[in-house]
Amino acid sequence: MGAGGHSRIARRSCAYRLPLAGWPRVVFESDYAFRDGRLMAGEDELARVATRGELERGVTAYLPGFSEPLRIVLARDGAVDRLRLRVAGREALKESELAAPASRSAWIHAFLALGASAAGFAAGYVYLFRAEADASVHALKMAYHMAAWHLLLTLTLFPSSVWGQRAGIRAVQLVSLLFFFIHAGIAAANVGTVDIGDSTDLWIATWNAVSGLLFLAAVVYGNTAYRDMDPLRGLPKAP
Repeated sequence: MGAGGHSRIARRSCAYRLPLAGWPRVVFESDYAFRDGRLMAGEDELARVATRGELERGVTAYLPGFSEPLRIVLARDGAVDRLRLRVAGREALKESELAAPASRSAWIHAFLALGASAAGFAAGYVYLFRAEADASVHALKMAYHMAAWHLLLTLTLFPSSVWGQRAGIRAVQLVSLLFFFIHAGIAAANVGTVDIGDSTDLWIATWNAVSGLLFLAAVVYGNTAYRDMDPLRGLPKAP
């Protein structure tokens, strides 16, 4: 219960970019039953609706500095309510549906993650040599596990970086941070067991270290890729 005994009603908001010069931004706010709604441009209230019925009939408003009318209507799209905003007959764009074209930094981020997985594959391949030389079941399991994990990472991290927009880049950063710690730990463990005359442990440590460092680079560089993948870059040059 809120102050004065009134329950707090959940609110929703939807941001739009209007097909006008500069793609100005407006936000429609209401409760989840589409009541008590208002259309806002910054701090300016352009229109207010009290009931769902008003919104279904349509509401007209004007953005300061522009003569084109804004028309917002709640319509049924099958079994789904869809709020549509038009400007002089042209559809406004929902910010949540905007997608930026893959930036150069997103591709670099993807290749950093790909390189990290490739180094992990190399470490797994060296484990096969240890398994053969020592008849080690543990080394064979490690080779299979690393191959399986890095195949999965290759199939997921690269496309997430390039085509997953900002959410995909953040997901890649989180996974990369986890695998940085995993590979750093494996590298440290193998450095401590290196035998003179046997380079297997050294190569396992080296490839795990390379993989870990590339995963760390993906974590850090992901911030640049995230910044460059601003979804507003997906807006047309001119409305």
